[in-house]
Amino acid sequence: MRNKELLTSMWERFIQDGSFDPTLDEVVAQSWQRSVAYGVDPYQEKGQRMLHPRKFAERLAEKKELIDFSLPLMKTLYNLVKDSGFLVILCDEQGFLLKVIGDMHTIEDAEKMNFVEGVSWSEEAMGTNAIGTCIALDRPIQIYAAEHFSRVCQSWTCSASPIHDPEGRIIGVLDMSGPFDKAHPHTLGMVVSAVEAIENQLRLKEKSRKNDVTQSYLEAMTNTLQDGVLILNTAGNIIRTNNVLLHWFGLREDTVLYRHLADVFECGGAEPDLFDKADIVNREVDLKAKGSGRKRPVVLTRKPIHSADGEWMGSLLTVKEMQNVRQLIHDMTGSSAKFAFPDIIGVSPAIQACIREARLAASSHATVLLMGESGTGKDLFAQAIHNESSRRKKPFIAINCGAISRDLLGSELFGYVEGAFTGARKGGSAGKFEIADGGTLFLDEIGEMSLEMQVLLLRVLQEKEIVRIGGHKVIPVDVRIVAATNKVLEDEVRKGTFREDLYYRLNVMPIRIPSLRNRKEDIERLTESFVRKLSVRLQKPIASVSPELLDALIAYDWPGNVRQLQNVLERTIIRAAGATLRPEDLPEELQAYGARETAPARREVGRTPLKDEIKKEALLHSIRQSNGNHKQAAKLLGVSRSTLYRQLEKYNIR
Repeated sequence: MRNKELLTSMWERFIQDGSFDPTLDEVVAQSWQRSVAYGVDPYQEKGQRMLHPRKFAERLAEKKELIDFSLPLMKTLYNLVKDSGFLVILCDEQGFLLKVIGDMHTIEDAEKMNFVEGVSWSEEAMGTNAIGTCIALDRPIQIYAAEHFSRVCQSWTCSASPIHDPEGRIIGVLDMSGPFDKAHPHTLGMVVSAVEAIENQLRLKEKSRKNDVTQSYLEAMTNTLQDGVLILNTAGNIIRTNNVLLHWFGLREDTVLYRHLADVFECGGAEPDLFDKADIVNREVDLKAKGSGRKRPVVLTRKPIHSADGEWMGSLLTVKEMQNVRQLIHDMTGSSAKFAFPDIIGVSPAIQACIREARLAASSHATVLLMGESGTGKDLFAQAIHNESSRRKKPFIAINCGAISRDLLGSELFGYVEGAFTGARKGGSAGKFEIADGGTLFLDEIGEMSLEMQVLLLRVLQEKEIVRIGGHKVIPVDVRIVAATNKVLEDEVRKGTFREDLYYRLNVMPIRIPSLRNRKEDIERLTESFVRKLSVRLQKPIASVSPELLDALIAYDWPGNVRQLQNVLERTIIRAAGATLRPEDLPEELQAYGARETAPARREVGRTPLKDEIKKEALLHSIRQSNGNHKQAAKLLGVSRSTLYRQLEKYNIR
């Protein structure tokens, strides 16, 4: 027990001359110095700083949670010291008293010194005291008798501890004050224990609040997703879903939650591993709600949920509508048409008539058959038709039927199921028809398609549904077909290499694209456009095209059409030494006859075709240039191999 008389003597000495007894507790000495610096009157008879009643009411409302958690523990503390002259006091972080519990005669004594609710007992207001000093030091403290800076408090012993919120900030003080002669070190221990209990409750409350916020965020997040969500516990019971999934299947949340997944949905014969711990990635199932009977083809992904220590807690199932998956594939792969009708260059009557027909086709949902020689721009017309149609925001998928082997074309078009053939991808794969759902499927070189595949294509056109290779499930598809061929399909029908019924299915809107030799008045514009674009790509600034070179281009018969013209101009730009393209810059196979044709050739566009011997000379030159390699010769001419073979046969070149 500390000596009150000795402490009083030390206090008087400090007040008189500011000197310290060397045995004075250093913490108390430093607090006395702060009290002097604050200008606290050591002889004040009562607390001076009092909140206005309205402000005090606001402070009580602000501290309601702290008061609610503290009051039960304050009452427990008071019951331990009842009738011993002690008060149990709760203050805020500024030292204002919020609640006071104690013996009536002690409360009356406290009132005389204004030690009441709404009054500040901070160091700034009252000097050294347990409440104010524990706030200043942010630690529990006991102030005994004359250790108090204000003499009016020296008949008391006070034990106080700061109360912290879950982030460690001081939000209040719990204090026990009573007669100095009844002070005991255990009193401070009791206060500290009570504060720990209060802080623990605050932490639990904050954790609960954060859990509530997290739940609200989770609910808001799941309800903003475009995909359906199901969260299962380890037993396979649904513990959370979202509004999207409920809307899709016409269900109410109260009919879904806490029921087993298999009791709510039929998963199209879902495998047992749907409820295991292993991942499931993009599995296609037919999900049917048992309650409403609604059924949807979906892509399902399941991920296990683990606790922080790695324990399996359940599973997260995301459910994507097949249509959304196809749209996502379209967006990610860039399966879109890049060209529109303004990109098709030409003012000749032949090409303008063709564009008019194509625009009419775009405004309908009919199947379109594009016919024309290789290199005439059938793919540009297909893309332009798609971009002017009502399907423009949906996928545009192109496939070259002549570039894929017969064995692979079926799986490319119709997809396949898992295990359909050796090397089939796990989970199967969607075909072009499924990916193009809602959009346009461009079947280039359809005349090369095998008869077996023609049968399958005819069925899709008639039924508007497909079955994946190796599967049995019928999948409806909404696809607009644009087909293209450089063959005369009527001849192929007569030969028996193309089905007549498929031909009539495709030939609803036939469009014949003219060859370049039949619209030579467009060569000048095409040349200007190609030179402008190619010079940028090749980083060779070309300012102009000489009239002589243009005459040579117009004179040529262009068996490879627009594609060959572009190919020739690219090689010409590469060879050019100056900013103007001249006849000597042309590839060798064009130079030979370029010199023969004169300016009148340009004036007589469409009436002066290249002589057959010059055609033959160009073919022979390309064969010699490529050392007899027909593939390379076709590339030099800018034509397909089939066109090259026809030209070789026409001119009897072996």
